Amino acid sequence: MTQPSLFDDTNSDALTAVRFHPDFSSWQQRARQLLVDETPPQRVWWQPDHTRKRETAPSSVTAIRVPKAFITQARAASCYRSSERWALLYHLLWRLTHGEKHLMQLAGDPQVTRLRHYAKAVSRDAHKMKAFVRFRAVDSADGERRYIAWFEPDHFIVEYAAPFFQHRFANMRWSILTPDCCAHWEGSGKVWFSEGADKAAAPDNDVVEDTWRCYYRHIFNPARVKIQAMMAEMPQKYWKNLPESRLIPTLIQEADRRVAAMAKDAKSSERLRCGPRPATPAQALSEAIQKSESGSLQQLALAAQNCRNCPLWQPATQAVFGEGPVPARIMLIGEQPGDNEDLAGKPFVGPAGELLNRALAAAGLSRQELYITNTVKHFKFRPQGRRRLHERPSQEEIDACSPWLEAEIERVQPSIIICLGMTAARAQLGENVQIARDRGKLLARQGRQYLITVHPAHLLRSGNNPREIQRFAADLQVAAEKLNSLGIK
Repeated sequence: MTQPSLFDDTNSDALTAVRFHPDFSSWQQRARQLLVDETPPQRVWWQPDHTRKRETAPSSVTAIRVPKAFITQARAASCYRSSERWALLYHLLWRLTHGEKHLMQLAGDPQVTRLRHYAKAVSRDAHKMKAFVRFRAVDSADGERRYIAWFEPDHFIVEYAAPFFQHRFANMRWSILTPDCCAHWEGSGKVWFSEGADKAAAPDNDVVEDTWRCYYRHIFNPARVKIQAMMAEMPQKYWKNLPESRLIPTLIQEADRRVAAMAKDAKSSERLRCGPRPATPAQALSEAIQKSESGSLQQLALAAQNCRNCPLWQPATQAVFGEGPVPARIMLIGEQPGDNEDLAGKPFVGPAGELLNRALAAAGLSRQELYITNTVKHFKFRPQGRRRLHERPSQEEIDACSPWLEAEIERVQPSIIICLGMTAARAQLGENVQIARDRGKLLARQGRQYLITVHPAHLLRSGNNPREIQRFAADLQVAAEKLNSLGIK
């Protein structure tokens, strides 16, 4: 007896072979046509074929109404590493459009349960990709820099997760290589994809990784080590691609000793971190102002100690002026001095300053060649026990300090001003500035270039994300590359 052909449409038991590019959009278009033809799931043989073109919805196709929850979970489940996923999706779609419109509410249904399991596994894998992708800088022969990362996902999530990286690293040219598929972004247009690659195609190290390892060692808190929680959040399978992973065993081993040392230091320390130190005597300050060069930044910095333009001078230790060479090619402007800066009398000497120094080095800039200052010269804070907690300055306080900053800019005459954070950006460029929109871009104003990026303290407060630190360094590098293109030394 002759066996019926899979493609014999005259036989009621024949299978319909559906060849399609294995992505959700292509499956969606084929599934719609199958529904129009009233082809039941048991007659469909799904055949993914990477050689076929991706499909988009033609204007003539009638939309099929299904619950949004199904579309959301089906899109994620389509990335699950199982050849059964396409058949499962069509079975559910068929049931939803053939009398079971409340199917997604049946948590005990075996097919719904499997769909949710697939979607949850893919979402978890995508979350790990976003957390553990580490870009490495590679300079091409023509001097252009590209950031390349290697990742080994559990599922087919590269295209699913690519929009996140496109949004977060819009100002970088990057590639994410995986064994299944590679994503590439050229700084504009659309993310494009290529076939999977071998790990040997990815670089092993770069200067940003050394910066990140140094930073990770400094921010690692031995008093909060929870090994089981750490292993759950950062499974060991990802360690081989993380620059900080080689430090973790040693840091865990040293944790008890470091906690004991911290406790000992806390008992012996008598430093009170709340309240100003005795001010410089008025006569001595007046003599220093008279002895300094007329109109110099040194004289301005001394005169700022007598500033009473707003109430911030009362609780602060001192006015913190900028420092650096005059003139300077680049001027960095932050928001205001912090606790460490208020005590030291110098800008960016605390944890945010350490992060800034490393990011500058990664961007090819030397702090010694830059002028660094703040929009507001006194530390605004609220006391909490022995600590002083940062508070954002008001517009009135920003306006009161503006003459000091304008005097600095006039004397430094920078070619590029880098605004660190929203306070500095809006003080320089007005209320229409948006960091999300304008970050990493050079904006021309009044014969000068302005570059907007985040404040390093924001990176500290938002969880020390290495991707964001890399992005911060990439923003700073835009200024360095602009100077090089102009031939300014």
